[in-house]
Amino acid sequence: MAPPFSAKLTMFSLRQYLDTLKDPFGLTRTLEGFRPVRDAEGRLSYSVGNSAIIFRIEWHGKPMALRCYLRPHRRLAQIYGERLLPQELFLYETTTTGRWVDVVLTDWIEGEPLDQLITQAARNHDQTTLKTLSEKFDRLAATLLADDWAHGDLKPENIIYTPSGELQLIDYDAVFLPEMAGEPAIELGTAAYQHPARNRYHFNARTDDYSAALISTALAALALDPALYDRFGRRDGLLIDPKRIPWDEAYDEIRYLFASQGLFVRHALARQLDNFHLSLPDAAALFALLTHHEVPSEGRKVGLYRRENRYGLTLDKRPITPPLFDEAKRLRNGLAEVKLDDCTHRINLEGFGL
Repeated sequence: MAPPFSAKLTMFSLRQYLDTLKDPFGLTRTLEGFRPVRDAEGRLSYSVGNSAIIFRIEWHGKPMALRCYLRPHRRLAQIYGERLLPQELFLYETTTTGRWVDVVLTDWIEGEPLDQLITQAARNHDQTTLKTLSEKFDRLAATLLADDWAHGDLKPENIIYTPSGELQLIDYDAVFLPEMAGEPAIELGTAAYQHPARNRYHFNARTDDYSAALISTALAALALDPALYDRFGRRDGLLIDPKRIPWDEAYDEIRYLFASQGLFVRHALARQLDNFHLSLPDAAALFALLTHHEVPSEGRKVGLYRRENRYGLTLDKRPITPPLFDEAKRLRNGLAEVKLDDCTHRINLEGFGL
């Protein structure tokens, strides 16, 4: 039987969870009989995040993830619903006292973390894999940014590449849900993927805009030139340092790479990172363009429009893209001359496809 309850402890340690889970008999309320998974050397299988330790366990013969928190998290019921197990696990404070703490039990997502796949492919200069990962991430981001919720800590470490070839988000502790509108964030996400000015009051359905744009931009650049990783690979991020924009050398090189190859939508999305707004006004529309490649121009009039000193495309006089070009002017026979940074391109408006 567990020792008496103590009300003093407000922060929990990895050591406390390890002490409980190495022999959890009698230290759970509803999970009696679960088995912590161990590695080949007999050590408990777990990973440590910003606010939680995730143990891999087996429960009724099924692999599960047991999320154990380093400090109390008041939104667990909102986020996880019935997957929250209140006062489930007993942690020792001393050899004779302790307390019952909340845990979250979720399905174990089989697969490999996206950050590991990116690093391996970049080091091997594997453009095929990087291109595949880039395309899959863009589809994930397009779906996410079109919805009314946000993950809150979007980063490659929180994305699993499953055996079926899909990308699956994990770790929803920082999530924004519509019913949380007007509330401050509890967690701010990982700084290496967040807007430098993000604070706890930037907490809404647009919270993932910047993270999605940064990851997409870096992944697409690596797919074009994996050697960027050799020069700019970062231990705590992915090529671009948000705090150094707009004087970040990697960011400048990536923008020029997109501009020189006439990758108009890629270039426009990269430009969004140099934005003092925490929510990126055109991010969702640009991701929609990246994942729906063709503009239906046959038999219809494609033109140009100007917004905030930049130019986008219209279809039958209706804007169909955010601004993509720094400069643009019509030429004869349906051609237009457009400029990205210092790179000039000619495009055929009548048969233009993004």
